[in-house]
Amino acid sequence: MPIFRRPGLTIILLTAMLALPAAAQQVPLDALMRGGRIHYEGQRYDRAKEQFTKALTQFGATADNTALSQVHFWLGLSESELHNYGAAADHFLTAMEKDTMLAAKIRANEPWQFLSWTALISATRDSYNAGAFEAALKYALAALRVDPSRPQTYALVANIYSALGRYDEMRVIAGDLLKLDAGAPEAYSLLGLYFLQKPDSLWASEQEEVVRWDSAGYYYDEAIKSYEKRFGEAQATLAKQLKLNDPAKLHEVVWRLIEKSRRQDQAELKRYIETDLNAAKQLVEVAQTAGKLFYAANNLNVASSRAGTAMLRAAAETRADTSERFRARAEALFGRAVEYDSSDFTSLFDLGITQYQGKRDSLAEISLQTVVDGAVAGISLLPQPWLDSVLTLVTPSAAESGYVQISGLLAGKVDSVLMARGRKNVGYSWLYFPDLKTKKPTGPATPADTAGMFLSLEQPRLMEQAFLWLGSSQTGLATTLSDAGKKDAAKARYEKAIVNLLIATKLEPKNSDAFQNLGICYRSPEINQKDKALSAFETSKKLREQGH
Repeated sequence: MPIFRRPGLTIILLTAMLALPAAAQQVPLDALMRGGRIHYEGQRYDRAKEQFTKALTQFGATADNTALSQVHFWLGLSESELHNYGAAADHFLTAMEKDTMLAAKIRANEPWQFLSWTALISATRDSYNAGAFEAALKYALAALRVDPSRPQTYALVANIYSALGRYDEMRVIAGDLLKLDAGAPEAYSLLGLYFLQKPDSLWASEQEEVVRWDSAGYYYDEAIKSYEKRFGEAQATLAKQLKLNDPAKLHEVVWRLIEKSRRQDQAELKRYIETDLNAAKQLVEVAQTAGKLFYAANNLNVASSRAGTAMLRAAAETRADTSERFRARAEALFGRAVEYDSSDFTSLFDLGITQYQGKRDSLAEISLQTVVDGAVAGISLLPQPWLDSVLTLVTPSAAESGYVQISGLLAGKVDSVLMARGRKNVGYSWLYFPDLKTKKPTGPATPADTAGMFLSLEQPRLMEQAFLWLGSSQTGLATTLSDAGKKDAAKARYEKAIVNLLIATKLEPKNSDAFQNLGICYRSPEINQKDKALSAFETSKKLREQGH
């Protein structure tokens, strides 16, 4: 029987063979890894990522832990080079989990160490800022394994333990840092924080509770000494770099550099160095010194503020001369904190409180008025259409609380507008409208409702307390002036006190102290509004009976 050839069918079969699924032509794992490393070494990081991702997709379910560790590790390096630090950190974590010896290999290779540490620390900070403390701890501990020589990693780990309430582990990490660097101020600060934050219920004895404040003060004092030394060394370096022999001029330049270093946009720092200081050729060196000055000043601010908080709590828990000793020390520490950051309104507020408690009403008024003036901006500073955009947030439901938080792009624009109009700080993300709480609007606010509205850097609790303590210090000062026969000056102070105390009562209608001080102001011979005084005293009494 003759055989008939069918060339068309042969062609179809050959074509079908060439079109077999990719799995039938799977590239071996070692070939994929080799190709990925070639791309990586050629700085083609996107191509390297593609190869390593393909290796993970094809062999993720079948390769052993050692091989998978390598896939994740090289993916981590590629993502880190592409500045995708979150993804990189996850790959590094997985790689080290699958190969416990990998961390030692990373430590032996400086570029690998830098890339992995950078990614893990970036992920640590992002998680910490988002309140994901357990995730932050995993990243931070991994960062500590790949590079145990960086003090900031220990500080991050300790602060995460603090946020998690794991105080004893926090103390151990601080001790490890001291072993690494016997004079590390970061370690002393962490030990001070340990004694400050550990709850009363976790101390083994009453004696330990009592001496904790002295311990906190000691460690913070040691930290402050070390940070002051760093600050002085950086200042001396700057004087040499710029050949500044005039102490007053050096002081001015130092604080301008620090102020400009605080801003997210470093263009102004660059312009100041190049133009105002005429140091374009030394830009890198001066900028580095500015960074050291800023870091030291920031840490001096934080350490002094936290030490002041510890001393203020000690003053509240002790009596007579011992309490006054702690109070005076707290006042000095808060004053130092403000010296290193004049925009630290929380420390300035605490300074005002310690001054008020020390019966230094005139000083307390200055400190607290500075808080209000610095943290508050009138709504009238916003031009349209930004004013209209902000007012849409003032809904009837928001009016019930008397404040709302501004977020997103609008918050950034508000900051930009206020900075253009002379405000130095950013973070005006709170809008207050206490007068609307009693008006009960039925729709969004309009320009006609803006009386009494203000923007602020600070959250409601601090603002309410700032107006309360300011009004209280003015009440005390007015009473002193009245007793001295200075009636006109006393009346002016009482009137100022009433304005601030009324704002405090609008922000928090259950503030018994504010109503008590209002009663004192209204009852005074200079104001002489007895009906209002009686009403304020009665309201204060009822609130106190209710536990407010």
